[in-house]
Amino acid sequence: MPSAPTSMPLADHADDLEDLDVWAAAANAKQSAGFKWLLASGLVAVLGMGAWLGYRGFSQASPAVVMVSTAPVSRDDLEVVITEAGVVELGGQQTFKAPGDVTVQAVLVEERQRVAQGQVLLELRDRDLQQRLADRSVQARINQIDLQRQAEVLAERRSRVVDAENRLADSTDLLEQGYISEDAFRDDRRALEDAQSDLRNAEVELTKAQLQVQQDQLTLASLQQELTDNQIVSPIAAIVLNVDVNPGDGVEREGRLLSIGDPTQESIRLELTTLNATRVGLGMPVRVSVIGPNPEIFEGRIVRVSPQAVTEDTNAEQSTVEAEATLNQPSGSLIPGSAVSVDIILEQRQNALVVPVTAVQREGETPYVWVRDADDLAQRREVAIGLETLEAVEITSGLQEGDEIVVSMPPEARLVPGQPLQTEADAGPTDQQNGANQSRRGGAM
Repeated sequence: MPSAPTSMPLADHADDLEDLDVWAAAANAKQSAGFKWLLASGLVAVLGMGAWLGYRGFSQASPAVVMVSTAPVSRDDLEVVITEAGVVELGGQQTFKAPGDVTVQAVLVEERQRVAQGQVLLELRDRDLQQRLADRSVQARINQIDLQRQAEVLAERRSRVVDAENRLADSTDLLEQGYISEDAFRDDRRALEDAQSDLRNAEVELTKAQLQVQQDQLTLASLQQELTDNQIVSPIAAIVLNVDVNPGDGVEREGRLLSIGDPTQESIRLELTTLNATRVGLGMPVRVSVIGPNPEIFEGRIVRVSPQAVTEDTNAEQSTVEAEATLNQPSGSLIPGSAVSVDIILEQRQNALVVPVTAVQREGETPYVWVRDADDLAQRREVAIGLETLEAVEITSGLQEGDEIVVSMPPEARLVPGQPLQTEADAGPTDQQNGANQSRRGGAM
């Protein structure tokens, strides 16, 4: 008969129960750790999704408002101008100088006096010329007397020839009749030949005397003309600007005597730099004003530009080019010899579409401007430009009159198409500060 199972001791049962408790505790610990891991993973996923959605929402938010200054596109006259200094002169202005070493005989005019064309202004005395004229006059008188004497000699010689011819005729008859010898006849014939020779000599001397008298007349006329030249005569209707001498003054050759000018014409004498002279041409308009505050403006044109530069001393850097401008109408107030400021208009556009030079930006060779549209958003607009000055630019295409353009903005601001714009006129003090802060933040991103 099979034997009954042997009973296990109580202590062994207790050990088995203890092992079961340990296994159960380990299983419970593993289950708790897995749950915690799943929970942590879920939290990380949720946080990552939230961060991504937040970044996406932030990145798709509207750009920051930029505070700018704007101005409407308008039409105006545009000019490229250079400014030079000039000196006022009257039309036909000239200074008379002494033709030689002279003494002022008489001064017949005064400063500011108006004179007619051909009027005598000064009379000069050239003592050397006057002495030469006196000596030539005496010699001319002597030569005239000699001419008269030569005429008398010629008449005497002709009379002698006639007498010799008559005597020879008588001698011929007497020789034929035998009353005289051959020798006497030959003497009479020789006397006629001598008389004829003397006559020819007398004719030559008379001709020489006549030529000398003619020469004296020409010389006296020339000296008289020189004396007449010593009368300073006005070549035009003018006004006397300066009288530099008084009666009795001795003046050396080329010394200044007096100056005149036509008061109905005014001109400006210019000395252009060589750089500016290459840009200035005949007919260019000018504006002339006295140097000082609130000057009156006078208009004129360039009438002369010298083809050659003039260098003072030996410094080529100081070379200048002489030019002249005339006023369209006499000013009536500019003082001859006074310094004036002259604006020479090199180029100009009338009624051109213009924008401030600060509005034009460039990307490579392409100019563009920022336009503020009806929704107060920035729009980039490429433009074609024409005449440029230091302050404004001509727009030939790309804009229309009245378009509102950005002319200035904070240095750190960077515009993009569609960026909101605001001006000081749009914002109150708080809004302006907020706009500036947003601009700074936008520029920093």
